[in-house]
This record gives sequence, C-alpha cells and structure tokens, in this order.
Amino acid sequence: MTIPKGKYAVARFELKGNEFTEAWNWLYAKWLPQSGYEPDDRPCFELYPEEKKENQKFIVDIYCPVRPS
Repeated sequence: MTIPKGKYAVARFELKGNEFTEAWNWLYAKWLPQSGYEPDDRPCFELYPEEKKENQKFIVDIYCPVRPS
C-alpha cells in the first residue's frame, strides 16, 4: 500500500484486543475537536511497531490524516 503524503496526527496506544474501538473514538471524539485540525480525505491506518506484548496488549500507532481547521 502506498500512503499519500500529508500531515498525520499520530496517537500511540497500548491496548487489549477489545479496546481498539475506544482508542479510535478517543482520537476522533476527544482529541481532534480540540486540536485545531479536522480530518483530511486521505485514508487513516494503524501501524504495529512491536509484536504483541507478553501481557496480551498490542502497541499500536493510529494515523489520522489532518488539515488545519
């Protein structure tokens, strides 16, 4: 997959398998409205920089394409 250039907000989380929706909701419902940015039309995506931890949690970076409000 080729990722289009542009500005992305990146949020890192340590999550259990059932907490992904909550992380996405926090980024879009809590952080984004206060950030001075709005979503851009490029795709958002998740990046996993590490293997799943021993405590059954995932480290995930959520990339949200943004542009100034």
